[in-house]
Amino acid sequence: MSLTNITKLDNDGDGMDTKTDIFIESLMMHFNETQIIRSGDEYDLLAKDPVANARKPHAFIYPESPEQIQTLVRLATDCKAKLWVYSTGKNWGYLNTSTSEDSFVVLLNRMNKIIHVDQELAYAIIEPGVTYEALNRFLEENHYALWTDSPGGPPTGSVIGNALDRGVGVTKYGDHFAHLCGYEVVLADGSMIHTGVANKEAGKGAAHLYKWGVGPYIEGLFSQSNYGIVTKAGIWLMRKPQDYALFSLNIRDNAALAKCMDTVRELMLSGVIHETGRFSNSVAILTLLTQAIDEGVEPKKAISRNQLEVLKRKYSVPGWTGSFGIYGHSPMVKTASRLAKKTLKASDSCTRINVFTQKRAHFIRKQIEAVETIQSKLWLKLIDFAIRKILGTSLALIRLFPGLIDLHEGKPVETVVRRGYFRYRKKRPLKDIHVGRDDLGILWSVPVLPFRGSEVVAFTRECELLFEKFNFDFYMTTMIFNARSVCPLMVILYDRLDEAECARAEQLYSAILDLSHSKGYQHFRAGVNGWQKLYQYCPELKAFNQKLKTALDPVGVLASGRYGID
Repeated sequence: MSLTNITKLDNDGDGMDTKTDIFIESLMMHFNETQIIRSGDEYDLLAKDPVANARKPHAFIYPESPEQIQTLVRLATDCKAKLWVYSTGKNWGYLNTSTSEDSFVVLLNRMNKIIHVDQELAYAIIEPGVTYEALNRFLEENHYALWTDSPGGPPTGSVIGNALDRGVGVTKYGDHFAHLCGYEVVLADGSMIHTGVANKEAGKGAAHLYKWGVGPYIEGLFSQSNYGIVTKAGIWLMRKPQDYALFSLNIRDNAALAKCMDTVRELMLSGVIHETGRFSNSVAILTLLTQAIDEGVEPKKAISRNQLEVLKRKYSVPGWTGSFGIYGHSPMVKTASRLAKKTLKASDSCTRINVFTQKRAHFIRKQIEAVETIQSKLWLKLIDFAIRKILGTSLALIRLFPGLIDLHEGKPVETVVRRGYFRYRKKRPLKDIHVGRDDLGILWSVPVLPFRGSEVVAFTRECELLFEKFNFDFYMTTMIFNARSVCPLMVILYDRLDEAECARAEQLYSAILDLSHSKGYQHFRAGVNGWQKLYQYCPELKAFNQKLKTALDPVGVLASGRYGID
């Protein structure tokens, strides 16, 4: 199926089979009309998905409580209807509100209660409709000295949904799934379980404080799977630190990148750095700064090497940009950041190292806010010149600073998600970003590699050749998961309304997947395009996962085929 071949199922009743008719009639008996969306503008917007092989559902269903979810799955089991469940439907580039089969989509947006926040133990209990934006606002308005860790996705994305799909952020709480603890889950037969509790009637206990419970660990069964629907969970929050130091590294080329990666790994293994980090190539940075239409780049051709060099000079963008943070008490941050900077300098891998403490970051933010009021082009040129001399960067780059500071302080922002508009034929929106609405095509390829600089760089070169072969801009941000593994995140940006370009995007995605698997690198997340290949070299693992699926969902009600599990 091509990227443009997104099928809409019959929502008017004609031609629908008897089971579907019966299921919809049953829904009408238990849900009001505002909870079932089958047509109209709301349906059309929800059904837009920027990924491949996505099908439009019979309807979108909005349950408002765990009890309604139990009713819903029991009705679906009786009618043998298929359900695809999403928290808020903002998992752009993987699969957000569509399906891969003849089915219904369940959205949990309206289950959006923040049930409890504990300042002392730094955690919250929330429902799946709670967004990063809503949780952050609640913490600020109620004066909790706690932060969320936000991903680079939309602020309206689900905290639980992102964690269950193993999304990552930028602070020491950047592994979101690792900080999700204590679930309420509705299974395919309508029954409900609670993980980590000795007695669900005995109060909170430690269900949201200790991940492993007793006996087999089962919370992982509900991550990247189709075994059940998480209706409530605990999320650990980061205590607001006394200070931080944010590092920005200018790295000239691939050889220097390998050396810098090895240096950062050793700083992590020795305990100097505890946070996640990033290494972004020049294309990844440029997508935040500008658009192809503003730079004379041909619409249907990848940026040439000459054009890339021109843009790098124009915006003062290095070959690679590294970033990470150190958070904690001021003396600890000061000591660790000094040691990290000294070690990085000794490695001779960075052409420039900028360190922004909390005080310095907030000072620069105020200066940027003042600059934004200046209208004189001459003054702006002078400011740009000064910034290049003092910080080794450009005014265009420094204007991203407030959004990036917010992100590193746990605040959800739209700064990073704008990258999806790099190839957009119109001016990209500065707020209210919605890649589905704007018909953008986005595919993420995210293999996991050992944290060895030489190995990552060798793989990077092979992937760059594939991007050149299929005529796409080579976007890569290598994310640091921990001291032992990294993920070269690659984004394929394409025109979803161009059938030929869609086909090339699919071919490139498949080629990267094949290359990764040939080297033993499994992906840490995958969209519908890659699900059938996830277990091509480990069929025994697929068979085991399938046994679990058959035991928990024998009728196949929940998202058949998700992550390769039928």
